[in-house]
Amino acid sequence: MDEDLDEVKAELRDEIRSLRDDIRRDVLSAIKGAGGESIKVELGRNDVEQTEPSSVVAKDLVKLIRENVRSSLVERGERAVDDLVEGMPEDTAADLLKSLANTERLKIVKLLYLSDKTFSDLKSATALEGASVSHHLKSLLGMGLVSHGDEGGYQLTKRGRLLVRTLALMNEALGGEKVD
Repeated sequence: MDEDLDEVKAELRDEIRSLRDDIRRDVLSAIKGAGGESIKVELGRNDVEQTEPSSVVAKDLVKLIRENVRSSLVERGERAVDDLVEGMPEDTAADLLKSLANTERLKIVKLLYLSDKTFSDLKSATALEGASVSHHLKSLLGMGLVSHGDEGGYQLTKRGRLLVRTLALMNEALGGEKVD
């Protein structure tokens, strides 16, 4: 289907270029024939009544192309997600979920989502003992969700940010309800 759409697009582009070139050639010829002064165009009443404005035709064409591209992208996106699910290694996915299957770790990544934090910041914000903060950070570091920042603090990695966003979207999709 993508090839058909690309082929139609290419044909439309070629046709539009051809029409544009014909119009330019006719206009230049008319200008030269009129001594370079002006052009007189005669249109019959029927010609005007039966002709749609070019802007309407162009808008309809753009709308049609957008709809075809959108449906093609949706179809390709669904196939791509299906392929991702099929190829997902269960053990890696389970480990990733385990690393966040703790409310204190979720608090930590949410804090880091907003900005980088020092160990003391995390300890104060979570009201945990230092050993507990260290334990949770070790797990998050081990899964590559958190890294050491430039100034000795901690920050979310791209992977961590993506996982937090994904969890937020999942929560929203489930309506924030507790799932059994």
